This record gives sequence, C-alpha cells and structure tokens, in this order.
Amino acid sequence: MGKTYIADKETLDKCYAILSADGIYGFIEHMDVLSPTARIEYIGQNKDFTPISLNKDTGTMTLNSWADFPIIVANKPWMVRADGTPDYRLDENDYTKKEDGTASDVSNTSYNGGAFAWIPRIYKQEYMLGNDRVVKFSMSERDGFEPIGFKDQSNNVLEGVWIPMFYGSILGADGATPKMVSLSGLQPCYNNTTDKEHTAIENFSERAAFFGGGIVQTLTDLLIMFAKSTNSQEAYGYGNSSGYDASLAPTNGVKQNAVVGGGQFYGTKDAKSLNKIFHSIVLGTYQQWMRDPYTLLVNGRYKVSKNYTYDVTGAKYQDTGISLPKVLNDDGSTQKTGIFYPHKYQTVPGFGAVPVHPCKGSTSTGGCDGLWQNVEIVAVALRFGSCTYGTIAGLRYLNVTRTAGIAAWIIGAAVLLLPPVGVAA
Repeated sequence: MGKTYIADKETLDKCYAILSADGIYGFIEHMDVLSPTARIEYIGQNKDFTPISLNKDTGTMTLNSWADFPIIVANKPWMVRADGTPDYRLDENDYTKKEDGTASDVSNTSYNGGAFAWIPRIYKQEYMLGNDRVVKFSMSERDGFEPIGFKDQSNNVLEGVWIPMFYGSILGADGATPKMVSLSGLQPCYNNTTDKEHTAIENFSERAAFFGGGIVQTLTDLLIMFAKSTNSQEAYGYGNSSGYDASLAPTNGVKQNAVVGGGQFYGTKDAKSLNKIFHSIVLGTYQQWMRDPYTLLVNGRYKVSKNYTYDVTGAKYQDTGISLPKVLNDDGSTQKTGIFYPHKYQTVPGFGAVPVHPCKGSTSTGGCDGLWQNVEIVAVALRFGSCTYGTIAGLRYLNVTRTAGIAAWIIGAAVLLLPPVGVAA
C-alpha cells in the first residue's frame, strides 16, 4: 500500500484554507467518518454550496447550487458518428426525437455510430492528507492538475469524451462482423469474454474503448461532490439493482436498453427501474456488471491503465504500489473473497482512488458500496453491481475476483467513444 502521511490539525487547517483559491471546486473525504454525508466536506468555490437533491418518488433532480456548473451545463445527449465526431443533438427529454422534433436514430441499428452524452474536459487533482482524501477540480489547466480520463492511447489531451447513453449491445449475431453499439431497443450484451468484448468495441470504432478506467473515477468523484455524499444509490436512485428474476432467463432481469425520460438525471427507489445519470443509464441502473479492463488486481496488487491501453495481463500498466491483503476464511483454510465494505480509499495519482483495507463500512456507511477480491489471480475489474445485489451496488462497487475469461449473463460492457483531437460538442 502507498504511504500515508499524518499532519497535525493546524497544518491541515492551513492546507484546507489554501483550497479556496478562485476557480477551484472540490471536497475532502474524511476517511475516519463513516456517515456518507458527514464524511464529505466542501472546499473552494463550492464551500457554501447546497448539494443536488433527488425526489425518488418522481425521479426528478433539483440541481440547487450546481445548476450552472460547466460539466452539468455542457452534458447533452447526441447521436455521434463512429469516428467520434458529433452528428446532431437529441431532445433532452425524449431521445427518440432530434432537437427539432423530427425522428432520431436512437434505435436505428443501421446508423454508423450511436447515442452518447458529452462530458467536457475537466482537470483534477487528488492526494492524501493524513487520513483525508482531497479532491479538487478546475475547468482550466493548472499546475498539479491532470485531465484524468481525457487522454487517448497516444496521450493526446481531448476536449472531452462521449459516455454511453446505453449498455453495450453487440450486433452481428447472424455472421456479420460483431460490433458493440450504444443504442436503444437492444438487449445489453452478455456471455462474452473480455477479449470478445474488446474485439466488438474495436470493430465499432478505432476511437472506442471500454467505459472504465480514469473517466469513471473522475465521474464518480464529480457525483460525490455534487451530492455531498458517498451513498450514490440514495443520492441518484437505486436503478434495477434488485430486479433479478430467474423466470426471465437467460438475462434474469437485465432490462433492454430503453429511452428514459426526465432529462439529465432520473432516479427511483423501487430498485427495478432504468435510472440515469448524465443521460446515461449505464451509470444509474446497476443491473449488470460493467467490465473495466483498465483496472486490474494482479496477485493482490492494483495495476491501472491511464489512457485506455488494453492489456489484460497488466504488463503495460502502471503498478500503483497498492495491494490488498489476503484475508482468510473463518476456518483459516482459504482466502475470503468478500464481501467487504470499504471505508478507506487510496489515491492513485493520475487515475483515481481504489478501495483498501481495513473495511469498516456497510451498505449505508463509509463508501457505501461493496468490494470482492481475489489476491491469487490476475483479476479484471467489474464495476457498479448487478440486479442481484440491491443496496450493495453503487458507483464505487468493485469486483476484482474474476479473470479476463469469465463470461456470464451478469457481466456486460459499455462503449466509451473518444473524439478526434481538437473536436468538441
């Protein structure tokens, strides 16, 4: 595990005061505090902000002080060509229509592209300060800040990225070249190995990648900041986290991609509905594990890809220096793989934060999400949870117990699309 430096209270107070610099937004996550709301302290420009709030009876979100934040303002739904260039905007409340009210291609399997939501580039800095994790954001470039999630495989800095509005579905079952798309009206893909998913993503576009890695870390921290809470299900809705139904085999309750109204955010409490965050049902629904091959646990050591390089051995990835311990079962014979409930997260510079031990949280305290681990294999990360996990699921839920070859109905993937250098929505 990386080093933790302990500072006295006076030093910490001085450091926190510096964070009120103009144009910097952020929060401090106090690891020793288990309450999901009390553990988040606002700093900088948002020090006195009112967090966003969700009415889970109606599904509607009130943005409060965050209504004019650039990420929220710029986050719009688009039909995007496979080369990563924008085609046209969708009606924010009805994706079946273009902005002008005419029919869109949101469910057109012949469309050479897909439905994506724009996330403009933002710069981030995070570090450990004693038992605190400090996270800062800036829309402009600053010393010590990085565009985490906004670099392509050649390390070009991009104007933004296209996140999937829908779960990845693989076209080409009739012998055609398989490609993964983000479109409404299709069943999310399942029963594929990581390599098969990777091939389908590459066949869609040379600018495509798995929806994982640094961008998910950045979005998760933005959403923690907006809600001033680490309980993502309570803040953004419970999705389809309890929709398991064996009678619906082979997908067992994983719903088809569908257009969900309500604008940018829609969150409910029945735990059986499609929800969405930033116009993406992938972020808000928690019905199927999303493969993230940019986060590996190699014999207990986290290794990560910062620019969507694909290597499920981890040989090309950064060794974070952070390890998870082998935990024995009660009988002392074999390792315990989970479930654990983290309350501590360790910063990986230029990437994000990973859960570490000891784990003193629960489904409603600490990080509020679960952790599964196998420290004796090369494990490829699965994120968010599935329709069997209920309140254990969430934006921070991490499963690092499975190899790249695992294929099941409960595991899918989604497409991140990178625009060409210099292209913005």
